[in-house]
Amino acid sequence: MSVNYHAFQSIGYLFSAHEALCQQWRERFSHYDPERISKILNLPRDENYLYVTYYQTPYRLRLQDGVLEKETAGGWSDELYFNESMSIYHLLFHTKDFPRISGVWVPNTALEGAGVHNRNLPDPLLTPFGARFSGKLPLLDRACRACGGTPLDKGDLSYQFVAFPQVSLQLIFWDADEDFPAQAQVLVDEKVTDFMHFETTGCVISDLLEKLEAML
Repeated sequence: MSVNYHAFQSIGYLFSAHEALCQQWRERFSHYDPERISKILNLPRDENYLYVTYYQTPYRLRLQDGVLEKETAGGWSDELYFNESMSIYHLLFHTKDFPRISGVWVPNTALEGAGVHNRNLPDPLLTPFGARFSGKLPLLDRACRACGGTPLDKGDLSYQFVAFPQVSLQLIFWDADEDFPAQAQVLVDEKVTDFMHFETTGCVISDLLEKLEAML
């Protein structure tokens, strides 16, 4: 089973639909003291909220009751999806006291603990993404730029994205040819688990791919 499988299963589900898990994480962060994580990650905070940016969008943790909110055109909303919620909660929960970035990029399936039981199975996130953008390099290029990507020189097309200020991803795309179908690969820093659980990387990758697919 791919490390991305659970993130794939959760696409489109509101966090509140997972009632027990939602309550568990809100209780875990109820009356949360943000001092430690604010210093480590350089996150702004005030008396009532801890603020974090995820893919260029502002979010905030309500310190009184542990509820996450997202900035929208109409203000702030606590109607978040499962993958974005877990990405933020896990960043705040799993970040080590002295996290570091190595500069070595690897697939998230290669992270320690992220064993893949059957490597012959298609990746539930990357395989359909490759098929959707097959033959559509100009469209994917525009989508990557619109989502704040920085171009790289890898594959037929590649971009680096900032999920959190301390956590970036690299998307590499090879278009289809006469021998192979289109293929997408997403790389993470090999020390990303200084900031989150290895399974959380699937949530972060899924959210990126959804943003790009929304441009179709």
